[in-house]
Amino acid sequence: MDQHERARLIAMYAEGPSLLRTSWNRVPVDARTWRPEPSEWSAHEIVVHCADSETYAATRLRLLVAEPSPLIVGYDQEGWARAFDYHTVPVEPAFAVIDAVRTHTHLLLETLSDHDWGKSGTHSESGSYSATDWLNSYGNHLHDHAMQIQANVDAWNVRKGS
Repeated sequence: MDQHERARLIAMYAEGPSLLRTSWNRVPVDARTWRPEPSEWSAHEIVVHCADSETYAATRLRLLVAEPSPLIVGYDQEGWARAFDYHTVPVEPAFAVIDAVRTHTHLLLETLSDHDWGKSGTHSESGSYSATDWLNSYGNHLHDHAMQIQANVDAWNVRKGS
């Protein structure tokens, strides 16, 4: 990855919380816990997932940079949503986690050297996994979920005949 692409993804990473919040604010109150399909997440569940994902992602990056040949363990995000009953978790603390973790990790991203970006470990599900791979995954993670929330709103509006 060249430095321009890296800078673009770091900028996306930094703006992610604001974009996610904006998408959330557009969700009608009655639609926040509504699922487009039984197997899909509600906007509420998406936000809580993002908080859990951000905390785990921040740890993954730190392991990649600070530890020799770390094992980056995958997790069952659907299982977490069920185990932690995401609809019972308030979204405001989830947003606070997202904001704090992203701010803290963005500062780290801005200080990483080219050597740090090349560090890698092994992901339990996909094999070799570097700090650059991490940025490719998480640079747009919240953007993707903001679009997912908007898709939920669009489906809600179709359902309601709006």
